[in-house]
Amino acid sequence: MLFSVLIYGSEDFYDALSPEEHQEILKKHGAFHERTKSDRTFAAATKLMSTGTAVTVNRDSSDFVVTDGPFAETKEQFMGFYLIDTANLEDAIEAVKELPFDNGRVEIRPVAYFEGADFQNAERLVIDAS
Repeated sequence: MLFSVLIYGSEDFYDALSPEEHQEILKKHGAFHERTKSDRTFAAATKLMSTGTAVTVNRDSSDFVVTDGPFAETKEQFMGFYLIDTANLEDAIEAVKELPFDNGRVEIRPVAYFEGADFQNAERLVIDAS
């Protein structure tokens, strides 16, 4: 079963980290990534750019309104996500316990398949946009 692992945290918290602290968090993500690749539960991963690069599109009657930034005004921001393919929710919960939770939370949500998309049998894809 395919699950999204949605990562929320504070950009201010991460911006205040020393390079060494930042590297330590990235190492934990790297370990999670390597383990899910080796046990073939990895489907995809994405790190989102800062909220300062986001725009939100809303519909107002027949017009579209584009505003700077994310829609939600909260202390936490949506930072990125993984897609993992595990047998059940319990396995997904166990898998994400490896991720760093220093300042934030992780939401796990099943992903529905769309007709014509063969996510379950497609080759796994990793995009490195760095």
